[in-house]
Amino acid sequence: MNPSRAVLITGVSSLSGLSSGTGRALALRLHRAGWPVYASGRSLEGLKDLAQEGITTLRVDVTDEESMIAAVDRITAEHGAVGVLINNAAYSLNGTIEQTPMEEVRRQFETNVFGLSRMTQLVLPGMREQGAGRIVLMSSIFGLFATPGRGYYEATKHALEAIGDSLRLEVRRFGIKVVIIEPSPILGAFVPTTVGDLGLAPGSTDNDPYGDFWERFVVWHGAYREVEHPKGRGRLSLRAGDVAALVEKAITVRHPRIRYRLGIPVRLLRPQRVIFGERAWEKFVRTFFPTP
Repeated sequence: MNPSRAVLITGVSSLSGLSSGTGRALALRLHRAGWPVYASGRSLEGLKDLAQEGITTLRVDVTDEESMIAAVDRITAEHGAVGVLINNAAYSLNGTIEQTPMEEVRRQFETNVFGLSRMTQLVLPGMREQGAGRIVLMSSIFGLFATPGRGYYEATKHALEAIGDSLRLEVRRFGIKVVIIEPSPILGAFVPTTVGDLGLAPGSTDNDPYGDFWERFVVWHGAYREVEHPKGRGRLSLRAGDVAALVEKAITVRHPRIRYRLGIPVRLLRPQRVIFGERAWEKFVRTFFPTP
């Protein structure tokens, strides 16, 4: 019996830019390539356009155990196992380390780390039984370093990197391959247009010692808003379709890389940190990114 080719993608109907754009591009690309795709998200309403394309849609909230179990059970009943899990569900929490309420920090980790971990746990028995499977973890350029204002989000991506490295070594002998995707910034993803769009805690900008920082934060992200004709830094950014094409390669090739780094920024910055040294690297971050 051939191993399952069923693909489960999480976070497709998320309101967050990265998850929504990339998840949709992935679902459409893999569906059109003949993969049995299950596009999942918190809202079936947000998946209606994909259902009209003939893609199977599932309501899955990665903070809801029952919904995750139901999705895996259905795919297992129809295909024997989940063949490919693409852990795409995530959102970006904005806030300083000092001011972000701990309940928001916990919510961030529940979605970006714990939900990812639990979904992975649920699909592994079926993959192990069939002796094959592929798990894709959607990381980020910010899984390599951190910047002001998004430290907790970036911490979840650092955690994802460690989980992926550990998991890959644990399941290798069962024929299961684990791949980490590290894209450069994606145009239109997690891009605020006003301070109000940042999703900061209510009242957090009133008499805020970091208030001027958030204004600069919004302005800085302007380079990634111009999806059609990007300028400056935006010209080095990716589109969701670029990431989808890379993920398709990662789940198709017989021997995938451990990490796939996409785009010039992520390829350049990783070796630069080693070359610069820690103090020079931090000076670069202070200079290039908005800083309080």
